Amino acid sequence: MSAAAPRRGGKGAKSTEVPQRRAATREAILETAIDCFARSGYEGTSMSGVARSAGVAQPLMHYYFESKDQLWREAIGKAFSELLVQQELNHELKELDPVSALQVLIRRHISFLARHPSVAPVLASESQFATDRVRWLTDTYIAPLERHFAKLIELGQEAGRIRDDLPTPYVARFLVGSASSFFMTGALMDRMHGIDNADPDAVETHARVTIDLTLGGLLTSRPD
Repeated sequence: MSAAAPRRGGKGAKSTEVPQRRAATREAILETAIDCFARSGYEGTSMSGVARSAGVAQPLMHYYFESKDQLWREAIGKAFSELLVQQELNHELKELDPVSALQVLIRRHISFLARHPSVAPVLASESQFATDRVRWLTDTYIAPLERHFAKLIELGQEAGRIRDDLPTPYVARFLVGSASSFFMTGALMDRMHGIDNADPDAVETHARVTIDLTLGGLLTSRPD
């Protein structure tokens, strides 16, 4: 008597498929949530609204996320995870002089914002008020970034390349803010100048202008 052929799609397949579907649903919710928070702000976004936009049943939202605050933090964390990876790569900048490293860091940050267009609007919305959310956002993501900018500025000052009459915290905040502003005002740029801040050429122009104007004000002397 011949052995029976093995069944296809048994329990093993199902046990793999279910976690994959759940992970995919969770990712879709997070992707949708960051867009909703960017468009409507924290107060203007509801769990039910995110569920509708993501195309999932509302009860599923509470299966994956206990509260809107948890959803917000995880959506932000997903968007900002690349920024943490970039900061881990900043050791590569030690091979460069401070001014060149500053240029690279500005470009990296602008590229990050271009790849994640919801990040800048969320920053603009959240940074207006001293909430637990903005404290967490600052301590986890923004402060480490600005500390690295500040370190490069101080190294440039020690090398005599960067002016030392400007307070470093103000300069670091200006650099990060200048990089972000282009992505916070997309509708204005499009309305006034027909510039799409998602266009790669426009992003490159923004990076070039930001670097040129910044260094024009920071350097003790311009290179020939």
